[in-house]
Amino acid sequence: MSEKNVDLTERMQKIGETVSEYKDKLVSTFKDMEVEVKDWHFAVGKAEKEYTVEVSLKLTVKPKPQPQT
Repeated sequence: MSEKNVDLTERMQKIGETVSEYKDKLVSTFKDMEVEVKDWHFAVGKAEKEYTVEVSLKLTVKPKPQPQT
């Protein structure tokens, strides 16, 4: 396998890790709120010598419920 060949499986795993890091960053930014990943996915297309990667991420960010007194 030449160095120019792309190991897509490994790179797709990296995209998954990046999404997870992004969510963790949002959680730390909105410490007083709930952050939930509602949906995420990605698609890969190939045309001749290039790949197109589409990433979609849907999050909900909402206030944490107040404890009842």
